[in-house]
Amino acid sequence: MIGLTDFITEARWVDIFLYWFVLVDDAYQTLERVYGDWRKRGPQPSFSDSEVITVGLIIDTWFGGDEAKGLAFLRQYHADLFPQLPSNGHFCERRQALRLIVEQIRRCFVNTYGLIDPQDPHRFIDSAPLPVCGYGRAARCQTLAGPEYVGINATKKARFFGFRLQATVTWNQMVDEWMLAPAAYHDHRMMAALLSDAGDLAIFGDNAYSDEWTKRQLLLKHNIHLYAIPRKDSRFEHWPLRLKRRFRKMRLRIETAFSVLTTVFRIQQPGSRSLAGVVTRTASRLLAYTLCFITAPLFAIGEI
Repeated sequence: MIGLTDFITEARWVDIFLYWFVLVDDAYQTLERVYGDWRKRGPQPSFSDSEVITVGLIIDTWFGGDEAKGLAFLRQYHADLFPQLPSNGHFCERRQALRLIVEQIRRCFVNTYGLIDPQDPHRFIDSAPLPVCGYGRAARCQTLAGPEYVGINATKKARFFGFRLQATVTWNQMVDEWMLAPAAYHDHRMMAALLSDAGDLAIFGDNAYSDEWTKRQLLLKHNIHLYAIPRKDSRFEHWPLRLKRRFRKMRLRIETAFSVLTTVFRIQQPGSRSLAGVVTRTASRLLAYTLCFITAPLFAIGEI
């Protein structure tokens, strides 16, 4: 992962803004040619959907998701790039309305630029906590309600209120499938939903995904082979210590990917008061992470 995000601080921001806008706009128009116009009624807005998505990427990459700060920066220093930038509230509404298209654009990049080898059957699976608010404020939270959103953060050994980001990652640390699940749901219960459209894969997970019934169902329905470190109290299988150490070393791939998403893009701090906002910001940050795989090589050879 060395060098993946170096360009964020070392390259000229204007160059990256323009390059990302071109990429996003090309993908947006490609999807419209395939699926038809997204906008079914009303005139085209003066501030295009591609500009909304690009500004969202800028906010999530350089301003930690702080929309007010990011929009104020663009108005003051880059008004020439985005002269029709709408008000903060209108921008937030437009951005949330485009949340599903953001994910489609990410998948378009993955396919267009060959970021995932179609012949590679290996995936690593893991989850990360996404708190919506502090646990002490859970009873007053207006975004979510219910005990199913109360989970345990194993790293901090503390409760949190919100979601878990479930994701599969390739060997080169590219995010393949992802979803948000209520925090109380155990990781192995979410695998069937996460992998519902996948097949013919070998999945590597930690002991949170060690469940014999789930393993059999994935194999029968999707031809997915699940390899997970057995729990200490498992009655079905036991791995030698040497195999466990080698397996954990392999899983550093997905742990590193989650580390970049957490430290660079602050994916565990969605900073939204609505469910739609949480989904929007998560999709945008995963898109920004994906764009790094396209942008970093160009920065390394001096083209950006």
